[in-house]
Amino acid sequence: MITQIKFGALAALALTSAVAATGSAVAAEAKLTAIVSLQQTNPLTKSFLANFVKPLNEKAKGTVVVRFVGGPEVVPPSNGGDAIAKGQFDILHGPGSYYIGAFPAAYAMLASNVTIAELHKNGGFAMLDGLYQKKMNAKLVAWGESELGYNTYLVAPPKLRADGLPDLTNMKMRASGTYRPLFEALGAVTVNMKESEIYTGLQRGLVQGFGWPVTGVPALGLHKLVKVRVMPAFYKTNTVVVMNLAKWNALTQEQKQAIESQSRLYEQTSVAFMAKEAAADEVSLRQGGVKDLVLEGAAGQKYLQTAFEALWVEYKKLSKGDDGEALRAKLYKVE
Repeated sequence: MITQIKFGALAALALTSAVAATGSAVAAEAKLTAIVSLQQTNPLTKSFLANFVKPLNEKAKGTVVVRFVGGPEVVPPSNGGDAIAKGQFDILHGPGSYYIGAFPAAYAMLASNVTIAELHKNGGFAMLDGLYQKKMNAKLVAWGESELGYNTYLVAPPKLRADGLPDLTNMKMRASGTYRPLFEALGAVTVNMKESEIYTGLQRGLVQGFGWPVTGVPALGLHKLVKVRVMPAFYKTNTVVVMNLAKWNALTQEQKQAIESQSRLYEQTSVAFMAKEAAADEVSLRQGGVKDLVLEGAAGQKYLQTAFEALWVEYKKLSKGDDGEALRAKLYKVE
C-alpha cells in the first residue's frame, strides 16, 4: 500500500511537471499576426518587413514569431486601427493618419520636429503610448521611419500667390488626413482616394496632385504623371507599429523585452533604410522629368509654418480628453 501511494505520488508529480513543461513551451513562443496599411511595394512597408519583422523572427526564434498576413487587400487602410483594437490581428504597421478620427494625436505626431531618441528621453513617447492604450486599445510598440518628410506633387506648375506660396485654389488634390489641413489652407479641394487609385485619378484628371512621403512615388509609377515637386519637405511620418493591448499584456516579460529591443533598433535602422530608398527614388524622379519648385527664404518659411500650424489647429479641434499643450511641449520645439 505504501509503495502504491509513493508510486501514485510520483506519477502525479511527473504529470504536473509535464503539464508545466508544456505550459512553458507554449509561453516560450508568442505567435503574432501582422498587417500593414500600405502596399507591399511601398518603401515604408518594405522597411517594416526588413527592419522589424525579419530580424525579430531571426533573433527571437522560440520566443516570438511574427507572421505577416498582408496589406490593404486583407484589411482596408481605414479599418486597420479598428482591426487591432478588436484583436482581429495582433500588429499593425501604417500611418496614424488612416485612423485619425479615433486617434487625433496622429496630427501631433506629424507636426513633431523632435527626434525619436529625444521623445524616449523626454517622456513624449510614453505619453503617446498612454493615448494609444486609452483611445485605440493598443500598445505603441515603435515609431519607425520617423525622419521621413513629405512633399506636394503636381501635374503642372502652379500659380504663385503674392506671398510666394503655391496657389491651389479650387485645385482637386488627393489627400488623407495627413495632407488635408495644408492643402485646404492653400485653397485646394481635397479628395479621398485609395493609394492604388491615385495613378488612375491623375490620368483621368480627377485630381491634379497629391501629397506623399519623400519616398514611394516611383513605386506607384506616379513619377510618370507628375511634373512638379514642391520643396521644402514638411512634417515627419506618423507611421508606427502598434499592437493589440490585450495581446501585449498577455506576453511574458521575456517576449516583451525581445519586441522592445528590436523596436528600438528598428527605429534607428529604418531611418537609414529610408534614406537609401530616397536616394534611389531621386534618380527615378529625375528620369521621369519631375522638376522641383523650391520655395526659398520667407516663402519657404511661411510654407512650413502654414503646414505645421494647420496640423496643430486640427489637433486642437479634435483632441478632446487629450492634454494637447503638454503633448505639444514634448513633440514640438519652437525654432
